[in-house]
Amino acid sequence: MCTTLRVKASDGTVLIGRTMEYALPVNWEWRAVPRGVRQASTAPNGEGLAWVGSHGYVGIGNGQTTSFGQTVPAQSGVPDGVNEAGLYAGLLYLPGFAEYESPEDVPNDRLLAPLDVASYILATCASVPEAVSAVESIVVWPAPIPVIGVPPLHLILHDRGGAAAVVEWVGGARHVHDNPIGVATNSPPFDWHLTNLRNYVNQTAMDVPALSLDGEAISPLGQGTGMLGLPGDFTPPSRFVRAVAFAASARTPATAADGICTVMHLLSSFDITKGVIRDAVPEGLTAEEAAGLGDYTAFSSVSELNDSPAYTVRTYDDASQRRVTLGEIDLSAGPSRTLPLVTAGPIAVTF
Repeated sequence: MCTTLRVKASDGTVLIGRTMEYALPVNWEWRAVPRGVRQASTAPNGEGLAWVGSHGYVGIGNGQTTSFGQTVPAQSGVPDGVNEAGLYAGLLYLPGFAEYESPEDVPNDRLLAPLDVASYILATCASVPEAVSAVESIVVWPAPIPVIGVPPLHLILHDRGGAAAVVEWVGGARHVHDNPIGVATNSPPFDWHLTNLRNYVNQTAMDVPALSLDGEAISPLGQGTGMLGLPGDFTPPSRFVRAVAFAASARTPATAADGICTVMHLLSSFDITKGVIRDAVPEGLTAEEAAGLGDYTAFSSVSELNDSPAYTVRTYDDASQRRVTLGEIDLSAGPSRTLPLVTAGPIAVTF
C-alpha cells in the first residue's frame, strides 16, 4: 500500500504528500544523513554499490524491528525522504509485478539492493533527470531481507522544478515513466493506471445542476454530485483515481505553509485505520497473534521542494505535525543521525 500525490503552491513550492502503509509494526525512525557520509548496498557475494553523498537528506527509515519472533535489522537509509537540493525520492510497493534485474555477470560496484535505491538517489542527485540517469547506470537486483523476503518496490521521484518520474522493474527490466500528473500508488504498473483514468473523465469538482423531466425538477440530494461514482475503496487503482481527482481539484495554496495544510487534508482521504483492512491468519499463528495484521497508515509525510526544503510527518498515534527544515540542521558532515519517531498525547485545554 501507499499513496503519493503532488500539489504546487503559488509561491513556487512543490509539495509531495505520501502515506506509508504497513501490515506489520515497524520501529520507524527519523534519519538525517549529511553530505560526505559513505553508504554501501549489498551484492550476492559481499558489498555492492558504494557512494559518498554530495547532498544531505532527511527522511523516515525503519530501525531494528522484532515481529513474531523474527528480527528485521535496521536499514541505514530511508524509503521516503527529501534532500538539500529539493529532490524527493520514495519507495512504494508494487506486489505481483516487481521483478528486478539479474545480478549475473554484473560487477559488485554496480549492484544495488531495492531498499537502498531511494537513499542512493537522495545522496547523489539534485533533480529527476539526474536521478533517472543514475538509476540507468546501475543494476537493482532481488536482494532479500529477513521476514519480508524480496521487497517488491518501485521508485517515485519529484524535484523542485516540478519534474516527476516513476521507475519500475517489471519482467526483469527497468522501465522509466514520466509522471505529469504527480500521483502514484501501487499495482498494477504506472502506465496501466494512466490508461484506467480514461474511465473517469466525467469526474468534476462542480456540483451537477437539477434535471428537468417533463416539468418535474429532479434535484440532487446534496453536495458532491460532480464526483458521483468516484471509487472510494482502498485498492491501488481506486486510490490512484481518487488522488488524481482530489489533487487536481484542490484550491491552489498560496504558500508552502498553506500547502502543508492542503496536502495533509488530502492525505486524510487515504488514511487506513487499523482493522479496516485485514489479512488472513498466516500458518503457524493463532487468531489472537494475527489480530494486529493488516495494512494501516503508519505515517504520512509532506516534502516541501523549494529553496528551503523541509519534511513534515504525522503518525498513526499522533496527528501532531513534526517538521524538519533541512537548512536549519547541520548536514555538512557525518555521521548519520537517528531519532525515534515518538508520539505525544493530546494537548490539554483548560477554561
